[in-house]
Amino acid sequence: MGDLVERIFTTTDVGEAEALTRRIYPRTELRESTGEFHYEQITRGAGGVNFTRFKINSRMDIAVDFDGVAAFGLRLAGGYAAESNQRRLDSSQPFLFIPGPGSSISEDLDILMVNVDLDVLTRAAAQQAGADSAKLVFHSNHAASQARRQHWLRTINYAWNNVMNVPEIFRDAAIRGTTIDVVIAAALAGFEIETDLSRPVSDSAASTAIRRAVAFVESNADQPITVGDIAAAARLSVRGLQLGFQRCFGVTPMAYLRIVRLEAARAELLAADGSDDGVATIARRWAFANPGRFAALYRARFDERPADTLRR
Repeated sequence: MGDLVERIFTTTDVGEAEALTRRIYPRTELRESTGEFHYEQITRGAGGVNFTRFKINSRMDIAVDFDGVAAFGLRLAGGYAAESNQRRLDSSQPFLFIPGPGSSISEDLDILMVNVDLDVLTRAAAQQAGADSAKLVFHSNHAASQARRQHWLRTINYAWNNVMNVPEIFRDAAIRGTTIDVVIAAALAGFEIETDLSRPVSDSAASTAIRRAVAFVESNADQPITVGDIAAAARLSVRGLQLGFQRCFGVTPMAYLRIVRLEAARAELLAADGSDDGVATIARRWAFANPGRFAALYRARFDERPADTLRR
């Protein structure tokens, strides 16, 4: 990763502090400061991802437009009340400034920010989904669960304390690049960020994700799987999965699953002999609990009754 950024600044001038902050967030306004002012900024990063630690010892009112960046925050000390897109953040846990307007009032603040360019985050999410492009939908400003919050905390604590804030290690391109990749993956996994592939993608890119979905369906057709399970296996949103299946097969994912189950049941019926299981047992094995419904679906697809196939 290029564009290596490594800065350490200290100032007691509010105007200079505002200018320094604008190197990270170009649309920043330090609107008010009370008491003796001291500002410290440590920034290290590369490739559209940077870690910045801010220390501001006075009371400060700040307005920031997080334009084109997802800013993940961790308050280390001090008082901090903040909003993202007019939504109050809980600074007692890791939080996320979603791209858009943000504001905060702080006092004796020590905070670590992990800033990820929206383009970088989006490309990583699309790559995970096997697509050329995507868009991100931010559903929350906080981690999706306690376990994911703890995973995110462990990831950024390691990345900051053992890589980004250790100059010799930080300047090793291989270590730095791998660490940043892990941080991006942890952000996508930890927070409620949906990868929406409703934006057009190339057939070859989409098929990578759809192939994962098909493989999962074919390996688990005898299990009570849901469309959510298939989407998770494909690493797509449910909507992205549905669009991909409509484009590739002209059916929904669940309709495709039903076809796979019918084909599997037919193969068993054709291979059966008098000592083997009957129609109802084979139907149940392939998740058809209602024999009448199974018979109707089977006849519609194969133009014969399951019993007729069994007697061949």
